[in-house]
Amino acid sequence: MAENIAHGGAAGQQRVVKRPRPVKSCLECRRRKLKCDRLLPCTQCQKSQRSCRYVADGDAGSVSDASDIDISARTPKRSCGPGEGSIRETQAGAELLEDYGLRIERLERMLLEKNSPFTEASSGSRPQRPVASALTMRGLTVKGGSRTRFFGPSSARVLVNLFDEAKEFMFGRGDSSDILQQFLLIYKIQKSVQEEHRKATSPIAVFVDSMTPIQKRMADVLPIKSACDNLVQFYMNRSETLYRVLHIPSFMSQYNQYWEGNQQPDCFLPQLLSILCIGYRFFWAGKGQFQNDREGIHMPTACALVRTWLDSLRGKQLVEFSSLQTEVLALMAQRVLNSQNHETWQHLGLLVRMAMTMGLHRDPSEFSREILPFWAEQRRKLWATILELDIHMSMQCNLPSCIREGDFTCRPPSNLNDDELYPNMIELPPSKPIEVDTNSRIQVFAANTLKTRFKVVDLVNRIDALQDYQQILDIGNELEQALEDIRYVVPQKHLNDPNGAMHQWLTRVILDMNCRRPLLALYRPFALSSADAPQQIMTGYLKSCMIMLSYLEDLDPLTPDYPQIWHMHNLVLKQDIMHASFGVCYYMKHIQSSVMNTQESEPRKSSSGSELVEAACIAASRSSMLLSLPRLRVTVEKVIDTMIKRISEIGTDVKDLVSLTIVFYTYQGETHEPKKEVKQALQRIVDAGLQSMHISREDMSAITVSARPPMLVLSLTKEVDDVPNRADADDELPTRPESHDQYRVVYDDGGCATSSIGRLWYMGW
Repeated sequence: MAENIAHGGAAGQQRVVKRPRPVKSCLECRRRKLKCDRLLPCTQCQKSQRSCRYVADGDAGSVSDASDIDISARTPKRSCGPGEGSIRETQAGAELLEDYGLRIERLERMLLEKNSPFTEASSGSRPQRPVASALTMRGLTVKGGSRTRFFGPSSARVLVNLFDEAKEFMFGRGDSSDILQQFLLIYKIQKSVQEEHRKATSPIAVFVDSMTPIQKRMADVLPIKSACDNLVQFYMNRSETLYRVLHIPSFMSQYNQYWEGNQQPDCFLPQLLSILCIGYRFFWAGKGQFQNDREGIHMPTACALVRTWLDSLRGKQLVEFSSLQTEVLALMAQRVLNSQNHETWQHLGLLVRMAMTMGLHRDPSEFSREILPFWAEQRRKLWATILELDIHMSMQCNLPSCIREGDFTCRPPSNLNDDELYPNMIELPPSKPIEVDTNSRIQVFAANTLKTRFKVVDLVNRIDALQDYQQILDIGNELEQALEDIRYVVPQKHLNDPNGAMHQWLTRVILDMNCRRPLLALYRPFALSSADAPQQIMTGYLKSCMIMLSYLEDLDPLTPDYPQIWHMHNLVLKQDIMHASFGVCYYMKHIQSSVMNTQESEPRKSSSGSELVEAACIAASRSSMLLSLPRLRVTVEKVIDTMIKRISEIGTDVKDLVSLTIVFYTYQGETHEPKKEVKQALQRIVDAGLQSMHISREDMSAITVSARPPMLVLSLTKEVDDVPNRADADDELPTRPESHDQYRVVYDDGGCATSSIGRLWYMGW
């Protein structure tokens, strides 16, 4: 203790000097005030992919835990012998300067981290702040200077920016006569299919514009009872799972009484029509779109009549619980008929505010004297459904959710069967364990993950403000744990009963899909554009893409219900399948690039960022046999085959199909002639389109596609010289251009603009 005691002038006077404690934590954990396990590298630095460094033993005092306290407390005055004072003063001054230098260095580092996406270059670490390329994160189409539309990272228009060679083919190398003819035929097929879809999704005017009472008009469009029975049952089994809207016994009682001729509440027919539309759209495609189909329902007319009834509500009718139920059902019916995500997102905002006006965002226990247990549980179910729709549409549009964590106190519903609930019950029975199958189990499990999924929506919409990957990894781990829990909640069993096996598969897929969608949205911006993304993100994204594309592999195609499930799967997951396919192609591109680079005698020069991405993609592919390059090829090829089969289906986007086809066959790497592969694939699209429309190639070539409205008359002519650029050449293309080398668009006012196949492709579409 002698060296820790300073002797003053008077005997017995002592002053204890606090010695600096040596630093044992790594520099990054100490700076971030995290608990360090003192390994090399430590766990915290491993998680966030930081460089883990420790201070040298000789420098421990200069960055010790006492470096932040006042200097006067660390360097107290001491009495010194002759000649010792000047030496100690010099040492004290050096320590003071060193301490000031460390403080300035720490402040500079903090400022750099705040204002720059990268940390100090001198640290030798990889970028710590997540940086996602804006080119692959968002896009905005501008037409006419004032008409704009925002696209997020889930749009094919944005995802195609990941593939330079495919874009080059679309905009440049494809300028040959044979490719041009295919593009023109596909363009005409697209326009013809769009026109057919427009007619099929238009309501029948005689019902919509009639002066007959709305209840009578809704009753007139109902199909026969046997068809209604099948569609209602299909809706209850397939849709009333995650999205709980109705109390099934109560609705079925009203349904049976209606066919017996008894009068029902005004809300019954609008709810029934919406249910029939949803059930029919899931059940099968093709029928029910035409006026003479009494075994189906004319969905556009039914949706229009329901909307007319809802718009006629006034005053107290707007806060009726049944009115809110009908609004939710009408939104779901319109969404499956014509999936315009941005319009659905806008309408959902009004629906959320309607629910909040009715107090559904507050838990019924706060008003226990006014709300009976039965209605309290129905309110919880409907509020959970609205939350699910809000999260899903926000991720699809890459726009903020209408509801955020903290905006509501309503608890998740109980895991109970509907037949255990009745209107006059005094109290709810105890909730069953989540392992017990009930009508509400899927929604209850999903409701327990709402908090994590809301974090994803919030984080993805403020991605530019992230400081490191730690928050992304933490949320990803929570979602991965939820996906792991599904294996225990719904264990995969071999069942001899086909209905039981189908129900088990459907439950597992719905639960998995509900957690995997936000996981893909969370990882996508970094896995597809960041050179420094942690391997957990790179591997997790590819794995989730492949699982999303492989749901149907667990089913036997020979089972009776397989055609309906196949159709429902491709309808509900249409956009997710497209996103996942582009993601898999991104990995194929980098894996193939690495293979070709190693095979060449003179390796191509690539940036360090590209090398990091290639290494991460290869590591992800090698992490499992299910992620191998041959399996990636086969999986995406199946997706393209399925999309070609569904080319005439309402909601199929031929533009997305063509983009994915060109991207896949450009990078699939089985041959050295990608242009030939693309040409053959485009021909398959042409053949499928012609077959679905029952028209020959010659007849299609003779068709002139009209504009919408016919404001511009376009033609392709031989390019002679440069002309002023014109905005938005928007629709009609000629049937037989004279030249395929270079073009210009001729306007009806005599002006013109140069173009190429790719530009005509995008301008026309």
